[in-house]
Amino acid sequence: MLEYYMNWYRFAEEALRYEVRNAMIFEGIKKVVVIGMGGSGIVGDMVATIMQDLDKIPIYVYKDFYVPKSFIDENTFVLSISYSGNTLETITATLQALKLGAKIGIVASGGELIDIASKTKLPHIIIKQGLAPRAALPLMLVASLKLLSMCGVAKVPLSVIEEAITVLGDVNKASQIALQLASFLDGSTMPLIIATTRYAPLAVRFKNELNENSKIPAKVEIAPELFHNDIVGWERQRINGKAIVIGSDIDYENMLLDLYSDYLRSVGFDVFHLDLEGNILQRYLYGSLIIGLTSVELAQRFGIDPLQTKSISMYKEFLKKNRERIERTVLEQGFKVQ
Repeated sequence: MLEYYMNWYRFAEEALRYEVRNAMIFEGIKKVVVIGMGGSGIVGDMVATIMQDLDKIPIYVYKDFYVPKSFIDENTFVLSISYSGNTLETITATLQALKLGAKIGIVASGGELIDIASKTKLPHIIIKQGLAPRAALPLMLVASLKLLSMCGVAKVPLSVIEEAITVLGDVNKASQIALQLASFLDGSTMPLIIATTRYAPLAVRFKNELNENSKIPAKVEIAPELFHNDIVGWERQRINGKAIVIGSDIDYENMLLDLYSDYLRSVGFDVFHLDLEGNILQRYLYGSLIIGLTSVELAQRFGIDPLQTKSISMYKEFLKKNRERIERTVLEQGFKVQ
């Protein structure tokens, strides 16, 4: 698992060279809906946030077996992301969107989604196989941005992506920070991860990596919303906890994070500030690398296999047994927001 993260720069460079098969320019697209789950779904969250700096087109993320009918029209572009290409939620949502007439693009390493893309001549990118989905983040992120650009859906200059991925080359520095973070988190039963709305997907990514690789639960709090609810939860008793604060590139947001850091220390938390540099895409890439390395280091300290996810396998087996019923409900009945 560690080797995957150490090769992220190479993976990102490889993704830049991928061909967009069945590429075509779509006119009149007014919104993008990204569908995906787990390690693929978090890519959608990142794309939606990163694109706020790069283009004006609104991007929404939907993580379920379906997309509400009322949300799809002829001016909607659906980006389906599934590393394996066999994620049932993403397959059924994609088929439903196709049935509703949406324009669709697909990013996957193979599987049913690539079969669908080939048969219906949808724009798609086939990415490298053989990785754990969560370790394939740079492949999926870069490929997704490239597909949106090559289809004329969103303006993502490839030069911007090329420059951003260079941050992944500094693996030694990322490893040093990861070791510090792992030492800080070692012994924590439920770490708290804090970020601003601008970097909420990065905080969720941190939680997910700790869940899957390190096999520990974690809690995410997002500023400024946390000041209206989460903060009150720490008033009842003194907490002996660990908190990681992910810095922002906006001054007032860092002021809010500093305020909360001081408050958390006052109720018993130890606080680690993860400060990142560069533009938003660089921060997402490099922050994700540090987070991945941290989670694997913790797994090694715990003596567990970061690749093994028994409970997810249990869920997939459940889906396998109930696939026909789920597909019939989604594709025949569908869903509509009233």
